[in-house]
Amino acid sequence: MKRVNRTFPLPYFTINKNFIIQAYSEEAEKTFGSTENLLDIVDEESLPKIRKWVVPDVRKLTLEIHLKPFESEGNPLTCDLHVNWQNDLYAEVLIIMKDAQLLKVTKTMDQLRSRLDDTNFALLEEKEKLEEAIQHGNRLSAPFINLTCDTALVPLFGQITVEKMYAVEEELLQSSQDDEIDRILFDFTAVGEMDPEGTRVLKDIMSSLFYMGVSVVVVGLQPKQVKNFHVLQFPSQISFLNSLQQAIQKYCTT
Repeated sequence: MKRVNRTFPLPYFTINKNFIIQAYSEEAEKTFGSTENLLDIVDEESLPKIRKWVVPDVRKLTLEIHLKPFESEGNPLTCDLHVNWQNDLYAEVLIIMKDAQLLKVTKTMDQLRSRLDDTNFALLEEKEKLEEAIQHGNRLSAPFINLTCDTALVPLFGQITVEKMYAVEEELLQSSQDDEIDRILFDFTAVGEMDPEGTRVLKDIMSSLFYMGVSVVVVGLQPKQVKNFHVLQFPSQISFLNSLQQAIQKYCTT
């Protein structure tokens, strides 16, 4: 295999019928390096087409094929492969890119794709942080506070939503069991709207507490919220007090 003496502005090869490169131009060497077989630079999807049509019986033809990317990563490159058989043994092959800017565009697209992947990963991280912050905020909307050795306070804040109730359910039930609490005061003084689905979850939490042997006292319920308790049929064992002050005086003073 030798480099041809003529200078071509495009990759040029002389091959035999087995696609072994006999000679090549300086541009071919710059573009593809030292390659012994033409098929080595061809993308796998284009190999059947070349094997079928680049034969001595077809003296002259032009094929659109895909080449492997010039670098280790990237998309296949589209080009026109011009073939002219000199005889039954050797053929001249000229490679012309479909677009002179194709390589530049391909590299630019790869760079944009890489930047997009980085951006998506960063957005995913921010999304996870936001979800974690929301979960933390939901847990803080119903903290578990020990008042005495047998009585705890759960002040509820803001809207009663299903997300908030699911966020506090496990910790509330676990804390009640671990601290051997006999009584929990649910303070509704700072509660706004009561979402129906969230209120159902709250009812289930209170029912679970009763099964665990914990008494539930609802404090500071507003008149408009009483309807929610009636419609959803909260456990009849619930005790009600008008204010947290009354509850503390009754259960937390000796």
